Amino acid sequence: MMFLSFMKKRWKQIAFHTLSCLTLAALVAVAYTAYQYKQMTQKWYAPIEGSPGSVQHAAAALPPRDLLTAAEPLKPFLLLLLGVDSRDGESARSDTIMLAAIHPEKQSAYLISIPRDSYMQLSGKGYDKVNHAMAYGGPKLVKETLEKFLDVKIDRYLSVDFEGFRQIVDELGGVSIDVKKRMKYSDPSDDTYIDIQPGLQTLTGEQALDYARYRKSDLGKEDSDYQRINRQQEIIRALAAKGASVQAYAKAFSLMEIVGNHVKTDLTDEEIAALLLAYGDPTPNVIRTDTLVGQDERIWHNGILGWYHLVPGTERERVHQQIVQTLAR
Repeated sequence: MMFLSFMKKRWKQIAFHTLSCLTLAALVAVAYTAYQYKQMTQKWYAPIEGSPGSVQHAAAALPPRDLLTAAEPLKPFLLLLLGVDSRDGESARSDTIMLAAIHPEKQSAYLISIPRDSYMQLSGKGYDKVNHAMAYGGPKLVKETLEKFLDVKIDRYLSVDFEGFRQIVDELGGVSIDVKKRMKYSDPSDDTYIDIQPGLQTLTGEQALDYARYRKSDLGKEDSDYQRINRQQEIIRALAAKGASVQAYAKAFSLMEIVGNHVKTDLTDEEIAALLLAYGDPTPNVIRTDTLVGQDERIWHNGILGWYHLVPGTERERVHQQIVQTLAR
């Protein structure tokens, strides 16, 4: 009897120490994960010079252990998204320009694509195509230009270069896209070789980038910028679905390593964690896509007759209202 009492007591001690060790190990793992997360986010954090304070958060100064346990989501905000073509010896060019009105509490987002040939006033540079703003003054000039053009306040920006996009898609196992037609185009001068067959298939990172950028064709009439924008939005939706999958969470840190090397943003680590928490909820996310619509016309600019995308005032007001309504609480 005494032996059984001793063994029972001994097993309780063993269980207690085992539980203590497991708890300690879990705390160490969480602390290390939070530390690693902060180290990664510091790599891609690049605030725009002269920008105002951060997006207001319900818990603005979260310590590392609370990064994934925030009680309230971020307030709605407007994000500038840039797909950047940066090549050796050349200034970065914004190949893709979008605005995302994000409402974390409702798990919704309104994405508006800006045609890169849109003719607007670039702060301090006069009128020109909006995609030239990136080369002239980086994200800051793109932000200032769109704020004035659409009469909105852009809170944050995020830019990703082509290599980062390829690696992210590959790390997620590719994206499933129903390609509507054969796509073939080559330009040896910049090492462009696109050859995608039609049909439902899983595109690699390289193929997904080709699919999103495709416009000129070796097989006939080239696509319009609107057709290209539709494909870019299709890729965004496919990536958003992949990003909310169990597979993406399992590869969170390898994805963040890629992001650290190829993405620049002024979202803070707390804000990114809050977004992951909000949009990782089992409730389906709602993403609406739209395009700033205008008319391609030939006009004189700096003594040269060229094609520009002219957007009427009524369309600018429509998009302005859509952004305001999406951000309303």
